[in-house]
Amino acid sequence: MTVQITGKYTFVSQENFQDYLKVEDVGMIKRNVLASTKPDIIVEFDGDQFTITTITSLKTIKMIFTLGQEYEYDPGIDKMDTYITTLEGDNTLFTQRVDDPSATSSIQFTNDQMIMTMTTKGVTATRTFNRA
Repeated sequence: MTVQITGKYTFVSQENFQDYLKVEDVGMIKRNVLASTKPDIIVEFDGDQFTITTITSLKTIKMIFTLGQEYEYDPGIDKMDTYITTLEGDNTLFTQRVDDPSATSSIQFTNDQMIMTMTTKGVTATRTFNRA
């Protein structure tokens, strides 16, 4: 990999995140709380296995997966789904929800940032993080 993926990232900004949560059927109160968080994210990589830890003042969520294999995960919206994640090129993790392949997310890594892009039901949101 030419871009360093592992490391700690701090929240910088978000676009359209509230609308994204709304179409994901997240209730208004929880949506407002989630949209107000400014998480730190730690990305670890060992062989084919990734661990992505999201840390907020409310809770810590760990996503552990092996590239190319299905796994179950609740992204903090109290909704467990099955996902599959692959590595595109040397700097982008691409994830699809198994029961709805149009629900996708990607995490693109640069030397300085991590940019999460989430799409579902025609709504796209981004959250940007700086490398700590």
